[in-house]
Amino acid sequence: MHDPAGTPASRVDFGHVAGDYEATRGIPEAFMETLITDVIDTCELTSTDLVLELGCGAGRFLRALTSQKIPVVGVDVSQGMLEMAYNNQRSSKFLRSNLALSDAAAIPFNHGLFRAILAIHLFHLMTDWKETLSEIVHVLRAGGTIITGYVGALTYQSQLNQLYRKRRDELGYSVGSIGADPQDVVLELKGLGAVLETHNFQTWVEVPLNVTLSYLDRRVFSSMWRNLPDVVHRQIIQDVRAAANSQFKDLNDIERIKIDAQLHFLTFE
Repeated sequence: MHDPAGTPASRVDFGHVAGDYEATRGIPEAFMETLITDVIDTCELTSTDLVLELGCGAGRFLRALTSQKIPVVGVDVSQGMLEMAYNNQRSSKFLRSNLALSDAAAIPFNHGLFRAILAIHLFHLMTDWKETLSEIVHVLRAGGTIITGYVGALTYQSQLNQLYRKRRDELGYSVGSIGADPQDVVLELKGLGAVLETHNFQTWVEVPLNVTLSYLDRRVFSSMWRNLPDVVHRQIIQDVRAAANSQFKDLNDIERIKIDAQLHFLTFE
């Protein structure tokens, strides 16, 4: 991997970790069903409505929505991630999503086309997020809803991941957002006239410690490559391995990890 230390880019491309993305961001199927059911019910979506997902990644939301016969268009700035989304859909028995390679700040769709727009884990990766919001509102149908927020990554709250972040911070490589956090987005959209409704979710998963360690080793999270030199990452991994071997009896042991999700529904009435 190249050393990306320096001025933050205006976009973060996850294409080089596309092969690991599904495993590290995956959540239990029942939990995804809960989230998607909530989206469909809250937005009152039907098979005649068109949904847009910005930053669709490997397509986990796309597949979940199409499994409920909701037509979706997925957009991502990464060719690698779109290829993964396409491959993940090939074996699906459900309606496939249309996919488009595009920047979210310049989406190539007509005014008022979409009944709902999903933008999960997107705005913190964009410096021009306010301009992007204006573009999103433009393609949203009157009375439509923008859904933003977060869904926790599979191993993010692992003890080993916490050790990694702690050591990274100690070495002076704290990684902040280049864009907006969900509350910034909520305030901006409310200022544009949207009405807010927020839903919170939680579940637990069990992951072997050595699986989490392998994900950390492969730098699957953007905070592990953005402005973090290779040599520093290798030092952190060495320190985390040493701490893990000291702290845990067996790295084959299972760790119970919490996954949180928060969805903000912002409707323009």
